[in-house]
Amino acid sequence: MKTKFFSILLLLCLSTGSLFSQTDQETKDVHRIYWSDWYRLEWSDFMATPEDDATVAALSSIGLPYKYITDGEGELKLSINVCFIKDESWSKEEQRNNLLLQHEQIHFDIAELHRRKIVKAVLEGNFTKNNYKELLNEIITKVWKKDYREMQNMYDKETNYSKVIKEQINWNKFVHQQLRNYEDYTFNEVTVSLINFEED
Repeated sequence: MKTKFFSILLLLCLSTGSLFSQTDQETKDVHRIYWSDWYRLEWSDFMATPEDDATVAALSSIGLPYKYITDGEGELKLSINVCFIKDESWSKEEQRNNLLLQHEQIHFDIAELHRRKIVKAVLEGNFTKNNYKELLNEIITKVWKKDYREMQNMYDKETNYSKVIKEQINWNKFVHQQLRNYEDYTFNEVTVSLINFEED
């Protein structure tokens, strides 16, 4: 099942202030499900109308809203989440089944996996007062725009959108193991020090 990548790009926001006003944020949150290890997607979460010419049975719209705040001197504070966008995600009612729903959940889990990879890369990055914007952009571009897309495409191809049951089971196991491998990076708020080198 293909993920709606243009929606992902629209939500890939970078700001030194609030992404939305409080009222706007509350409105948006009604249509967002932030990833958690206890919640599993349900068909009722797919609220949009299917596209008339769609060749697939369902589509998950997933976003990576994030923001950072820094004084440019001492530290960088990053807030980063993964969310399922209900009013942009849809399914064809006559083709719904448990296997397809599980397939869509793994798309969401793959997104969370790559969010954790971003957190890890940020914690390991050598941020300075001169490079923090560029370095943060490089990390997110590589992990989210490149690695994440490649894995999602491979997942759909190998499972044929959930139709190859053996491959679907293999991917379920693989992604769950990967999430366990990155369980040290589950937090949504990250603070890193900006290294300030003496200038000659």
